[in-house]
Amino acid sequence: MVAGVIGAVIAVYLVISAIIGLLAWAAFFVVLVLAIAVAFKYTRAAGAIKEKRIESKLAKGIVDCAGESLRIGDNVRAGAGFDGPMELAFGRGVVVKLGRGKAHVRFNDIPEQIHPITPGALRRLA
Repeated sequence: MVAGVIGAVIAVYLVISAIIGLLAWAAFFVVLVLAIAVAFKYTRAAGAIKEKRIESKLAKGIVDCAGESLRIGDNVRAGAGFDGPMELAFGRGVVVKLGRGKAHVRFNDIPEQIHPITPGALRRLA
């Protein structure tokens, strides 16, 4: 009977020790994973290049070869230094979009196509 009580006490001790030991190991691994995650976050953030968000702004100061401001809907023709297709060099068209460094023109000769052209190569018509 004494041996049974001693055996039961030892069994309870081992079960409690196993549970506490398991919780201790689980806590150790949780802390280790969190430490690695925090270290990874800070080392990655320090070396990362922050990209600025590009905002679309109205194009300002887009002028033709005569220095006149171009706007959407302006009638234009090819001017000195025209960089578009040769068949459009003597054509007339309308500005449908203004972008960064380009005026998108729909020429009357080929109305189904829009051509990006340097604004300085166009001449605004009155």
